[in-house]
Formats: sequence, structure tokens, C-alpha cells
Amino acid sequence: MSTTTNQKRSAAETSTDLMKGSIRFLTIVLMVTAAAAPLVVVSTYIPISYAYGSGFATALTYVSATLILLVFSVGFAQMAKRITAAGAFYNFTTQGLGKPLGLGAGWTVMAAYSMIVPAISGGFGYFASHMLELYLGWSVPWWICSIAAIALMWLISYFEVTVAGRVLGAALTLEIIVIFIIATAVIVQGGAQGQMPEVFSPAQFLAAPAIGIGFFFAFWSWIGFETTAIYGEETTDPKKAVPRATYIAVITLGVFYSFAAYAGIVGFGDETMSQAESLLGDYFFVLAEMYTWQPIRILLDFLVLTSFFACAFAFHNNASRYLYSMGRDHILPRSLGRTHPRHKSPFVANGVQAAVAIVVVALFALAGADPLLQLGTWLPIFCTAGVVFVQLLVSLAVIAYFNKVGRHSAGDWWKTLVAPVVGALAQAVVLVLLVIYIPFLAGADVTVVNLIPVYVAAITLAGVGFALYLRKRHVSRYDRIGTIYDEEELPDVMAVPLPHHDAKD
Repeated sequence: MSTTTNQKRSAAETSTDLMKGSIRFLTIVLMVTAAAAPLVVVSTYIPISYAYGSGFATALTYVSATLILLVFSVGFAQMAKRITAAGAFYNFTTQGLGKPLGLGAGWTVMAAYSMIVPAISGGFGYFASHMLELYLGWSVPWWICSIAAIALMWLISYFEVTVAGRVLGAALTLEIIVIFIIATAVIVQGGAQGQMPEVFSPAQFLAAPAIGIGFFFAFWSWIGFETTAIYGEETTDPKKAVPRATYIAVITLGVFYSFAAYAGIVGFGDETMSQAESLLGDYFFVLAEMYTWQPIRILLDFLVLTSFFACAFAFHNNASRYLYSMGRDHILPRSLGRTHPRHKSPFVANGVQAAVAIVVVALFALAGADPLLQLGTWLPIFCTAGVVFVQLLVSLAVIAYFNKVGRHSAGDWWKTLVAPVVGALAQAVVLVLLVIYIPFLAGADVTVVNLIPVYVAAITLAGVGFALYLRKRHVSRYDRIGTIYDEEELPDVMAVPLPHHDAKD
């Protein structure tokens, strides 16, 4: 065997670094927006919120969620300025609350993101199957379309993540433009009965069918905005780019969702709730027919596919980087921490995540589950509960971290104490509302769904328990939990020392 071949094999076995500086600021924003899937939110979740959640308060619910997440982002951004790590929530919680809780949070958010992929892929499969039948006359089961999409995600993610940014960019831009055209047309034409500013009155919350469900759909619409930090190790100037991208993502998505939600109410006026209940996923498609042109309506049919795919693909990358981060830390099998010697993509973690998603889709298909009402609803409840809980922990971690490193100005006290306290309280309220309304959302007799809070708690406790086991039995592996691999820009007082690596470990 030649020396060159040996060198290539050695590189493949030892490469654990992501490609630093390969992602530009705009790519981060695109990945966050893709994860949010604006067309999926507008076409699917906002109408459901009209009918069964916030009702006429839906637009106000999105405004409120924007403010809550913006306050949360203040502390999150301060951590991102000091800690650059692919593990994001996992690393932040570890640095603030310690390794056991950090690993518990990491396992929880990793499981949540991992399950978002099959959940969204189910929606893609449903619409793809319908489109193939409608336009080509092909009868293809939804689960085949879903699995094919996951396989394509794996193939694309094998290469540099910048490829993903280019793949998502064009379709994402087009879907945002189309939604904006529809919403603007509705508002400019006055809708069914003119403008309705009264829907922004807090009194609307009291008349909502189930306000907890409304907030569930609102927060679900933002799940994944921490993508800004996940790609920190691959970003040019992450200390500035990540906080800036976080604020831009939260604010622009919030304005966009609130605008679209208001337009949807104006479109049908007082009949919004009844029309949403009967139309559901067709709600905004009908508005497009009523207030715009037929080509816009046809374009929506195709863009909803790209939106579902882009969303699932973004979370495929998110979940893979959590697997990669824990593999690199030697918490999970070390092979997960390998990166491609040329593309520097976490190709092993990508493959594992794709396999997990395919298995979950297959299990739901074998059980005869509906891809939208069961796969596309039950898993998101779990994912939202898990992520909101971890965001609460991150808010507490920000407080604890800066209690240790110190605060030096009035601005520091606001950014690292007051804002995180408010953020934590708001996340706690949302989490309680979600738990209360799970039976309403899933059906009182669906025990497997009603136990979702137990699953979240069990995964977190399992992570904490495993960390304590490592502390007792494998100290060198325990020391690696939440390791920060890029600290050259940290002030000395804030630097967290890298763990000592045993030769045998």
C-alpha cells in the first residue's frame, strides 16, 4: 500500500475539526430561516392556531412570542460572544450549571432536534405524494417520499455546509416573497370587512379557544433559532456574527409571522375561526385564490414542498452537530466526532441522524399513522416541550455563568441577570401552558402523547445520571463534557480551561 494511501486513511480516521470560517453571516441567517420554515408555519400552523389555539389573538400571540424570545436572546447572545461551540445549548448549560445538567440539557435538545427531522419529513411526504398524484398521476405512498427526502438530506450534508446554504437560499427567498405578496394583497384590499386592529388587544387572549395551544404553535414556529450558535465554529468572526444573526432571526421572523397572521384574520374577518376549522391547511391557499392570481396559487403547491424539505434539512444538520459534539467530547461513540477529511462535514453523525429519522418514519408508517395529524403533530409536541425546557435552563445558565465571571457595568446587569430572569420566567409559563394543554392538542385518550413531559424529564435525568456515572467511573471522559474548543478570543477571566486528556482516552 502506498504512502499516499496511508496518509489519506490516517486523515480520515483523525479528522475531527469543522471547516472554520467557511460560513458567512448570510448563510447563518438562511439556515435559521430555513429551520423556521415560514411557508410551513403560515400555511399549516397559523390556521390551526386560528381554529383551536389563540383564535383572533393569534397575531398578538406571535408578537408576544417575539418579545419573549428577544428577551431570551439577550442572555443567549452574551454567552455566544464568549463561547463558540457546535453544541450551543449543551455547551452553554455546561459552562453555567455544571457538567451533569449540561449533559442532561444536551441529550434533551439532541433528542428533540433529532425527532423534528422525521416529523417534518412526514409533512413533506404527505404533500409530495399528493403532488405526484395531482400533476403526474403517480400513486406513491407518503413514507417513500419521506424516506427519499431524508436520503437526499444525507447526501447533500455529506459535503460542505455552504452547499446547504446555496440549496436553501433560492427556494427560501421565493417562498418569503410569495407569502409577503399574499399577505400584502389581503391587507391592501381590506380583506373581508376592513382592517381589524382590535385583534391586538390583550382582551383577545381571554376569548381564545386554548391560549396554551396558541403559544405552542408560536414557539414551535421558532424552534431552531439557536442554529446561529450551532454553526459558530464554522463561521467567520463568530463572536460578532452569531449574536447579530440571532437578533435578526428573532425579530425578522417575528415581524413576518405577526404580519402574516394578521393578514389571515383580515382575509376572512369575523369568519376566521370557522373558516380555519373547515379549511385548515388550505386556508392561505384559498386566500391566495381570493386576493391574488392563479399562478401564485399554483406556485404555493410547489413551494410548500421546498419549505418542508428546507426545514427538515436544517434540523438534520442541527441534530447531526449535537451528535458530533458529543462524539468529539467522547460522551457518545467517538466515531460520531469524526469529520470528512476534505469537506470537514460531520459525515458520520449525518449518517446516524439520517438512519434514525428513516427508522422513525418507517415505524409510524408500519403503524398506519397519519403523516400530518400524528407523525407531524405528536413529535413536534415533544420537540417543543424539550427545547423550551432547555431554553429555560440556558437562561439560568447565563445567570450562573456571569455570577462566576463577574459583571462590570449596568448594561452587564441587564444583559446577564435581568433579561435572563425574565426570559426564564416566560419560558416557564409557556412550558406550564403547554403541559396543561397537551391532552387538548393530542386527544385526552392518547396516553403515549400525554406522557410527553415524562419523556422530557426522563431524557434529562438520564443525561444527568450518565454524567454522574462518568464522574465516578471515567473521570477523563467526565472532564470532557461541554468542552470548548475555540477560546482564543475569550478574556482570561472568562476562559474555561480545557480538560486534561489521558493518553489512553
